Amino acid sequence: MTPTQSPQVAPSASAAAGRPPTPGAVQVLPVHGIPEIREGDDLATLLSPALEALGARDGDVLCVSTKIVSKAAGLRVAPEEREAAVEAGAVRTVARRRHTHVVTSVMQIPSGPVMAAAGVDSSNAPDGPLLLPEDPDACARQLRDALAEQLDLQLGVLLTDTSSRIWRVGVGDIALGAAGVASLQDLRGDVDADGRPLSVTVRALADELAAAADLVKGKSGAVPAALVRGVPAATVADVPARDLSRTGSEDWFRRPSLESVWVALGLSPAQEPIARMSPEPAADRLRRALEVAALPRPGATARRARARLVPPAGRDAALTDRSDGIPGPGQPGDASATDDEPLPDGPDAPSTPPAVRIDIEALGTEPADWIAAGELAERVRTALGAESIAAPLPPVQIEITQPPTSNPNPTPTPTPTPEDLR
Repeated sequence: MTPTQSPQVAPSASAAAGRPPTPGAVQVLPVHGIPEIREGDDLATLLSPALEALGARDGDVLCVSTKIVSKAAGLRVAPEEREAAVEAGAVRTVARRRHTHVVTSVMQIPSGPVMAAAGVDSSNAPDGPLLLPEDPDACARQLRDALAEQLDLQLGVLLTDTSSRIWRVGVGDIALGAAGVASLQDLRGDVDADGRPLSVTVRALADELAAAADLVKGKSGAVPAALVRGVPAATVADVPARDLSRTGSEDWFRRPSLESVWVALGLSPAQEPIARMSPEPAADRLRRALEVAALPRPGATARRARARLVPPAGRDAALTDRSDGIPGPGQPGDASATDDEPLPDGPDAPSTPPAVRIDIEALGTEPADWIAAGELAERVRTALGAESIAAPLPPVQIEITQPPTSNPNPTPTPTPTPEDLR
């Protein structure tokens, strides 16, 4: 689906039948007897006997793990090539998050879904990580056509895979490919139990079927497929799974909060830090905000100002270079922070943490230097705002200061007013 296209939506069961559907039992049947799939195997030939044994009938929906489709197609890479395969298999990077010493990249794949590691998976793949097919809908279509020829049945076919879900803990199966299935079911125009009209409800039926099938497939039971029976109007339309993905202008969450602010501040993808998956200490988030704010926009010269994080104890030892993907300080315009006096954080931290001071120091006395300091202060405030979205930060006081002088009794230089800088 391109950004200008609307997804295909199938009519609801009641609209398709011309009358309200009669509620009935839904069955989810595991498909047993499928051997370990090897490259070149004919999936339809291997699945057909098991489906006949289950009494497969028109209107059933076969949910197949995408993993066995990848195995049959030979979509496998060597373990040492996994990271390169993740990069190559993605349309764009949405976010990167660190978990202990491992960095997980959240990527959009060519068929639309956003998945961890672009869907490259090493589980149940002893011969090397498996890649997702580039066009899962086409793979589902090929399998459905082959099964129809061998069984003389009109089944729906879904290719399913496990994925996490935005704002929800845990994983569940979703539909990556679909053929002969009403993947999106339009309930608009129907009425609810109280007789009120439904005006916005479009059911993601393919994902519901995929999740139901996973209840009998599991992750360790060597059951790569399941048959779902009894869902009204599940196969009355043919809507590809691609249409379930919000892409382009319909993507409301193209980047998470931190990444969106980093892009707005002018960071390139190579400059973006990597936040942790787990909650991060306030000190780490404060340091990262300063380091992000200090990076100049592409093509800009080094900023004639620098920022320093001064913890409650007042010490200001320089933060040393780090090896976690965050740029280290040391150049004009860089941010620095103290490292030897940790900021209160964690379960034993006081309920009202002490204020933290950030000094913005102009590196000269010319008006341009003061302007640079003011610009850096605003970038720091913006970066701090992004870091505080997930969890509050300690109170922060930002002060713009004059550059140090070698004169032991310098004449105080007042901070210029906006009128002075005009």
